[in-house]
Order: sequence, then structure tokens, then C-alpha cells
Amino acid sequence: MQPTIKDVARQAGVSTATVSRVLNDSGGVCASTRIRVEHAIADLGYHYNAMAGSLKKQQSGLLGHIIPSIVGPVAPILARAAEEEAQKSGFNVILCNSFESAEKEKASVNILLERRVAGILFSAPVSLENVRIVRTRGVPVAIIERRVESADFQYVESDNMKGAYDAVTLLVKLGHRRIALILGPQDSIISNLRQEGYNLALADAGIRPCSDLSAEGNYSRLSGYNAMKQLLAIKDRPTGVFAANDTMAIGAMQAVRHAGLNIPDDISIVGFDDAYAELAIPQLTTVHQPLHEAAVLATKIVIAGADGSYPLQNVLPCTLMERESTGPAPKA
Repeated sequence: MQPTIKDVARQAGVSTATVSRVLNDSGGVCASTRIRVEHAIADLGYHYNAMAGSLKKQQSGLLGHIIPSIVGPVAPILARAAEEEAQKSGFNVILCNSFESAEKEKASVNILLERRVAGILFSAPVSLENVRIVRTRGVPVAIIERRVESADFQYVESDNMKGAYDAVTLLVKLGHRRIALILGPQDSIISNLRQEGYNLALADAGIRPCSDLSAEGNYSRLSGYNAMKQLLAIKDRPTGVFAANDTMAIGAMQAVRHAGLNIPDDISIVGFDDAYAELAIPQLTTVHQPLHEAAVLATKIVIAGADGSYPLQNVLPCTLMERESTGPAPKA
């Protein structure tokens, strides 16, 4: 049996009216009581019908969308797709940048809740606790590009592991055996999934991974450039490179050219995202992740009120786009 507002009130030791004020963010509740109610909501797994509540409160027809940063190739695609889909249902979108900060992300959450938004999208949230805050207020929420297997948040992501697997398998089929990895930050779930795909592809090809063929970046072009310089400095340099995003892949391509080497004759490079890959010289072979589709689906989930119409886990397939930056492995 689903917990009721009375169950929440009983566990928190308050009246149902107090619980209602917390859910509707209508004020008149001290901070300690609010925290006690929010903990009771989370402990019981109480779900408030926020869409019905929004009709009563005559919300402003707004959705919130919190992204790590508008800078970069991925976030603008997600932001535009979400806004276009929201407008089809009569919603406007307030876009917030967290700048990879949990505190700023929480501040954005508070601002959006004060505006009585009908739902909030999180693109690669910094802190799941901030997502929980939204849920305890009874506001529908969906996550884009961050897997959350241990909670009942609805999320939409690309099949990062399979996409990476396909990218590395392409290099294997082209005859490459010394295949390097430029990965993202170690605390990035997406980067970890792409690393898993890399490792699995090597294992299936009977290639033992080498620690000297792995370099860490932070998704920036400069970090890709520096990681590639590190890989070029080893005695038996790689002939193929998989970078965990296109921006680092483009930085790696620059490092290869500055070293006087040719792409793909000397080194083949594959990226992941397919945002600006066709603008690279040579055009970058990459994994196309359905960013537009992911943002559209997440927006539909939020507008539906996270009412169970969609599954908790939504994993969309990626497509390998073979272009000019990959070729046969050079002969020894």
C-alpha cells in the first residue's frame, strides 16, 4: 500500500496541514520542521501528485532545466531540445547553470521551487541529494545522462558502454592492437561506463589492457591535448586512440599534428558525442549519442508528472559514425 500524507504526518510528528504546506512550499514552516517532514517523505517513499497540485496552485507553466554549464557542445543541444518539446505542451523553460557545483545546483533548485515550476530536468546532476530535494517537494523530476540504479529517479541516457565498445571494436577491426584510452574524470559515471566499454572490447578481441595506454582528461580540449602528448611520449606509442568525448578527441588530434604525425596514417582517433565532429579536420570518427532524443524523452517524463507512464531506466542506442580520422593500423 502506498504511504499517505497521514503516514508522513504521523512519522514526522506534525499535522497533515504542515505536511501539505511543505509539499506546496507555501511557507509558515520552520526549517527544522521542514527537514523532519522531508526526511519522513523520503523514508516512506511518499509520492505527491504534483501535477494535480499544480492545477490547484495555478502554477506559472514553467519547467526548470539545470545543466552543468552552457559552454561546450552537448549542453546547448539538450537545452534546445528540452525547450522545444516543453513549448509543444505550453510550458516555458528556465535554464540554470550549476557550473559543476553542488551548492550552485542547490541554489538553482531553490530558485526554481520558489517559482513553482511544474517539473525540473537535471542534465548530469552534480548531487543526487539536490534531486531528492525536488522529489520531496512533490515536483516531477527526470535526469539526463546520469545513471541512477540505486534510486527510483527516472533517467534517460545514451548507451555509453555499448557505444564505447563499438568505437574500440572498429579500431580492432582496422588492425590496431595498441589502442589507448583518454578517459574523463574518475568520478564521472558516464566516463566510467565508456571505460567499461573500452575494456570489454579489448577483452573480446583478446588484447590485454596496458596501464601506460590510459590517460585521464576532464572533457576539455586542452586535457585531450595533454593526454595525447603523454601517450606519444611512451616508447611503444599507440596506433589507435579512443577518447571519451569529442572535445578531448579534437585536442588529441591537435597534439598528433603538432608532433608531426598524420591522422589516420600514423594514428587513428575516435571520439564520443557527435556534436561538432564533422567540423574537425580530418572529420572525426565518433559515436553519435541521441542527445536530442534524450532531452525530448526526459521532458515528456516531467510533463507527464513522472506518473509511471515511462520506465525508470531509459537507455537509448548510440550509432558509430565512421569518418576520416580512422584507418588501417600502420604496418610495423
